[in-house]
Amino acid sequence: MLNLEEKKLFFDKNGFIILKNLLNNKNSFTLFDQVKNEIIMEYNSNYTEIKKLGGFLTGNLDLKPSKEIVKIWAILKELKISEIISELTNKSLNEYDIKYAGNVSLPNKGDQFYHTDGPKSARKILIGVPIEDLNEIDGPTELIPGSHKQRISYWKFHLRKFLKKKIKLILNKGDIFIRESYIWHKGTKNKSKKLRIVILFILSEKSPNFINQDILSGVKFGDNMFKVSIKDKFREIISVYLPFFYFLYKLLISFLKK
Repeated sequence: MLNLEEKKLFFDKNGFIILKNLLNNKNSFTLFDQVKNEIIMEYNSNYTEIKKLGGFLTGNLDLKPSKEIVKIWAILKELKISEIISELTNKSLNEYDIKYAGNVSLPNKGDQFYHTDGPKSARKILIGVPIEDLNEIDGPTELIPGSHKQRISYWKFHLRKFLKKKIKLILNKGDIFIRESYIWHKGTKNKSKKLRIVILFILSEKSPNFINQDILSGVKFGDNMFKVSIKDKFREIISVYLPFFYFLYKLLISFLKK
């Protein structure tokens, strides 16, 4: 049984939490294996088109919302994710809009720069579900506990990051993680020979401007941080082949905005 009060204290302090074995059951594992097989099949059969997506060079791609992802959410709801979110965030699940997504890190790719997912002023909560074991070599997310508490510019963050404790989210099949979107984090390099797959559910405070997603009948890949525009393609190429200069560019832009 989860000690939610204890979990909330940890979550408030660190900005993330891992819930072990929450989805450790036969129904979940059967669905995970089905989703994994469909993702691999889609990747292999449509590789030529997937190569054109924004994020392919860096090795991070999104998954578009599909019926399979919605089924995983249904299992989470059966396992009282509503109670967990309510305790951790002080808001009912009914007060959030829900976006269905996923992230795939490609073999021998995926190393990112530290970043946050959106501004601190627009709070979002991410729930991540690995559909198989996620080890050190698979490109786990690395984050800095407690970095969600303070709004800080990109250049100031990088001046201080060397002094900060870093945690990699090493997860077993059946675990989930929950984190604040504003926490500083990055994807690490996937040193394995397989796709690293995490299903994501993004909770944002309800808004009249929220656009309901089209739920696809099957798995499809989508752009990640970089899009398919000429400008974004150029930025992605520089970030991969000249990462030091791209990093300096981001530092300069951040410094000039101070």
